[in-house]
Amino acid sequence: MKIIERLKPLFKKESYMLDDGTLDMKRLLRRTLAFTVSILALYLLGMKLLSLTTLGKSEALNQFVLNFGVQGVALYVYLVDLLVVPLSVDFIWAFVMSWHPLQAILVMGTSSVAGAVSAYLIGRLVGLIPPIKRWVMKVSGTHAEELITKYGVWAIVISGLTPLPFSTICTVAGVVKLKPHLFLLGSLIRYVRMGIYYFIFAGLIYIS
Repeated sequence: MKIIERLKPLFKKESYMLDDGTLDMKRLLRRTLAFTVSILALYLLGMKLLSLTTLGKSEALNQFVLNFGVQGVALYVYLVDLLVVPLSVDFIWAFVMSWHPLQAILVMGTSSVAGAVSAYLIGRLVGLIPPIKRWVMKVSGTHAEELITKYGVWAIVISGLTPLPFSTICTVAGVVKLKPHLFLLGSLIRYVRMGIYYFIFAGLIYIS
């Protein structure tokens, strides 16, 4: 329970804006590092615990991982980056580390971009209905509108690489009508992000 309580702040919505309206990059980078280390530590701990139990050697578990496959990974990543949920795409790495790097990056990156584009399109629709638009902007938190207004497409790039709520910012980008071609271009950063994480995980597994 103590571990869960310590991890909660990494997933909560909060603002990284300074009083002058700029991003607190130092704080954001610290949070990104803390988030990454926490996810990696949980992953390695989970793998270690599994290796010490009969479950880790279970054929049923291995078969489940195989059956989850491309469709399961793609659906999970798509939904996480479409919906505003307290989940991370990083919880799925255990299912893809046996894949070829190119396959893992393409499947997760494409699913993430598809989720982001869907969130953006929903935002565009929401923007057409003033009462719903006001409600979405109110509950989005994290000063998403200010981020997009000030940084434009770079808000998408930054949120795609850091713990900033990617799906929320993509939705708000649609509401404020960020240009579609710029949004799509910015969302491609998710391929880079998936590549970075894949090789970090693969490197740690090789070392361990």
